[in-house]
Amino acid sequence: MDKEIRCFECGAKNSYELKEIIRNYSGDGYSFEMLVKIPFCKECKTPIFSEEIESDIVQKANREIRKQRDIVTKEEIIEILDKYNVSQKTLSRFLGWGEITLTRYITGNYSPNKQNSDKIKELKNPYMFQKIIEDRSEEKKSNKAQIKVYEELQKIEKENGKIFSVVNWFLSQSSEDAPLTHLALQKLLYFAQGWSMTLLGKELFKEECQAWAHGAVYPKVYDLFRQFKYMPLPRLEEKINFEKDELAILNAVKKYYYDVFNARALENICHCEDPYKESRAGYGEGETCQNIIDKESIRKYYNKISRDYNINLEGLSKIKDYLNTLLK
Repeated sequence: MDKEIRCFECGAKNSYELKEIIRNYSGDGYSFEMLVKIPFCKECKTPIFSEEIESDIVQKANREIRKQRDIVTKEEIIEILDKYNVSQKTLSRFLGWGEITLTRYITGNYSPNKQNSDKIKELKNPYMFQKIIEDRSEEKKSNKAQIKVYEELQKIEKENGKIFSVVNWFLSQSSEDAPLTHLALQKLLYFAQGWSMTLLGKELFKEECQAWAHGAVYPKVYDLFRQFKYMPLPRLEEKINFEKDELAILNAVKKYYYDVFNARALENICHCEDPYKESRAGYGEGETCQNIIDKESIRKYYNKISRDYNINLEGLSKIKDYLNTLLK
């Protein structure tokens, strides 16, 4: 409580009692009543302003406003700061905001708008955090935040399987001149899996893919990258976690698919192949479908391609002949 509470109506000092009143709060996306206790002058019975009490009320009201509008909490912000070992000032700078913006959000006296809240929440995803720092020349690998991001990406690989090792390899092959989008990434995973099953006799990763409207999709990967939409995905440093033959397959997919075709063309290639078409039998163009593209169907199709075009590990360049014929 304030050291001294003075009534501005009658001038009485520290002559008050706390009374309960109901305050109404309403705005964009929220509406509620809150029971609060404020001081009333014993002498003239008027309410008295107390900075300390009002500050507590504001923080309580802001918590309810954030909850109703699904606004990021101060605990979530602190969790992100700890996760990437960054200060409030640094993260504000990364986001292009004033240096004290996050401090205001954390104290509870100021709530972020929905757009800023969503921007902060997105950073729980380390791929999104990598995106906001990748082009900052002062934030290289030696930076603590950058190191923490890579640690989080390694956790994703460990917890979610080899498919994310493949994801991260393709991200390491992107550049400013040849950015990689989520749409393209999904197709590259599909092609790499197909050629691995055929030429190496084994799956590159265990996940099943589904025949969505825009081609083959691995739902686990989709969940992590959906927020990027059509934005370029972040670039990563290359880490070799593959056997020699696996790397040959990945490099071939990069050389004959990613380096040649844009995302829409890669989608078209997928649409032209039998496993995808068979999985979507009975569905119209653009219609929602989550049917699994059977791995055995993929293996048989790519086996036939490899025989027809004499494609093997020593003759991967003949993939070009197949793709030229397919797209005619």
